[in-house]
Amino acid sequence: MPYEFVLQSPEKVEIRYEIAGIGSRALAAVLDDLLVLLIVTLVAGGLAWLEETTQLISRLYELTGENWVIAGFLFFAYLIWFVYYIAFEIFWNGQTPAKRAFGLRVMMLDGSPVTPTAVFMRELVRLVDAFPLCIVGYNVAGLLAFFSPYGQRLGDRLAGTFVIKERHVPLPTLERLAPADAAPHPLEFHLPQLLTLSPNEYRALRAFLDRREQLSPDAREQLAWELYQRVRESLGMPEHPPASTEGILEAIATRYAREHGRLE
Repeated sequence: MPYEFVLQSPEKVEIRYEIAGIGSRALAAVLDDLLVLLIVTLVAGGLAWLEETTQLISRLYELTGENWVIAGFLFFAYLIWFVYYIAFEIFWNGQTPAKRAFGLRVMMLDGSPVTPTAVFMRELVRLVDAFPLCIVGYNVAGLLAFFSPYGQRLGDRLAGTFVIKERHVPLPTLERLAPADAAPHPLEFHLPQLLTLSPNEYRALRAFLDRREQLSPDAREQLAWELYQRVRESLGMPEHPPASTEGILEAIATRYAREHGRLE
């Protein structure tokens, strides 16, 4: 099973997702199931205090027998189990309390947020993935995920989803977001005297420079080259940058920000 799932955007930028490991998913499933068990216990205990509920259970026991009463309770427990996963993964965008605690999230295979239909589909077969729950737990899910290219259990395969491990990227500080310093960039002497750069071109440069650390080395180099070719004609610069491509892009963005007071 690969550790990463790689998508390519229309701009030819690689977006990499870290596939959640079987161990972290198993621990999250156990924690979620314990939470469901706690909810079932609290609800059943609260109902047991009601005299009407006690009378109803006694009547059902007399009419149908013990086995049907137990079957009804198991169905009630499964219903809460089913609603728990569906409600949280829909309203928490692919996360349950345990998934959030472990930094996991369910996503569609195209990188988009999980849809309600996909959530319903993957949770509908959770009982199959968990079989036999009373013996060893999620053995079917673990076996399928182990041999799946993207760690998918049966529900994920039917729904077109997979589970990722979220990367927590620190937010940029005010110092990083601030416009250029008063001092020029060391490579600004390579730039023409008149910087005829459009606001859209500056935004593209700024977006690349702010997010380049998240790209793979090859994608980063390719995108830097394409951005330089995009702006060099309007600036009247040579086809090949006079210094490192990223350095020249930094110099252009720094000078433009200083001259125009741009921050976006």
